[in-house]
Amino acid sequence: MTEIRTGNMKMSPKVRTSVSEVLFAFTLLIFSTANAQDNNVCPTFKDYYTMKNNSNCWYDLAAESSAPEIIRRMGYPVVTYKVQTPDGYILTMFRIPNDHSKNPNARYHPIYLQHGLVATCATFLGKGKDSLAFVLSDAGYDVWLGNYRGNAYSEEHINLTVYDQEYWNHGMDEVALVDLPASFNTILKYTAPGSKIIFIGHSLGTAVSLMYTAEYPDISSRVVKMLVLLCPAYTLSNMISPYRTPAPMGDFVLDTIRRLRLERIVSQAQELRRLVVPPCMESPEMMQNCMQMYNLFYGPNTDLGPESIPVYFNQLPGGTSIKILNHAADLVLGNFRKYNYKRLNYKVYGRKSPPIYNIKKLKVPVYLVYTSQDWATPEADALNLWRNLPKSSRYGMLKINRNTFNHIDMVFGRHAREWVYDPLVRVLNKAISE
Repeated sequence: MTEIRTGNMKMSPKVRTSVSEVLFAFTLLIFSTANAQDNNVCPTFKDYYTMKNNSNCWYDLAAESSAPEIIRRMGYPVVTYKVQTPDGYILTMFRIPNDHSKNPNARYHPIYLQHGLVATCATFLGKGKDSLAFVLSDAGYDVWLGNYRGNAYSEEHINLTVYDQEYWNHGMDEVALVDLPASFNTILKYTAPGSKIIFIGHSLGTAVSLMYTAEYPDISSRVVKMLVLLCPAYTLSNMISPYRTPAPMGDFVLDTIRRLRLERIVSQAQELRRLVVPPCMESPEMMQNCMQMYNLFYGPNTDLGPESIPVYFNQLPGGTSIKILNHAADLVLGNFRKYNYKRLNYKVYGRKSPPIYNIKKLKVPVYLVYTSQDWATPEADALNLWRNLPKSSRYGMLKINRNTFNHIDMVFGRHAREWVYDPLVRVLNKAISE
């Protein structure tokens, strides 16, 4: 029998194999321990009291990682693009590539995901493999995640900084008419010739897409394959949320903030998070209270579980300008138009009132997804949008008629994949084959 020498000991191959297995197991244990992550999410509020040693709890990387880190740590490739707009803002896009030229199973048309108000693209990454971005990537789509100016991932500018008041002087018009075209041009530059962009937006992200396609109907028909609007925001005069109450005071609030030079403090993600996150994550009771308060905006009946709250507060608030908030308030007043400068409208537009965004000019197919429990963008307003679309653009609708599925559940809900994403993939696959 062949012998090997380890130190002063002689071992047979059988013994050597056993020792090797032990050494491998020990090495694996050391490696796992070194890389072990403490629990950071739990399925119930009660579990959070004993989270560290509670076997019901677990580690969720989305509760502490940035968007590109989440993508990378989930095992997907990620490419970062910096997009400079004509007015000097530098936007950040993240891509989960599925190159049609290299992968025969990849879909031909890229998908662009646009986040909602005071959010970032990370909201499409917060549910692990069941997140919208990963579901679409697994279905073969080339996924691009956008971040409009002023959010946590798009704070750069060629001349200004977030400490300059002028930096925050932008509304939804700039996002719709400047940021989106710049982002779309970048996407088309890196995708197959002849492909078009499938736009999927959530909440305010849907409003800017409607503004873009209404303002540039001919250009958008050559660039955009389809609009998918999750919780569509058009005119929101039927908003149920009590947050509609301060909408008429938007100008007063904006003017006061500017006079006090607090615009960055109430706009930048870093400052907003300092105000919101520590108190809301202080204890299980505060976590529950904060989400109940947020759900006064989203809708009281939610599918968002306690395990998603640390993820939520890791990603939100994501920052946005007060001017965008004020412009959004104008939707609540029943208007779908450019920013209202009041006495300066003549100087800006040459007319007394702002021009409207006429969605009857749309030349791209539109697919709506809405929920009966949404207090922010309610069903009545979704149906009003549908009626005002040209018949040629009405591709279809999906109503989530569940008692516990509100506005934010479209991106964070436990059943979002089952009720929204998987059915949506089937719709997209059908649309691109037509």
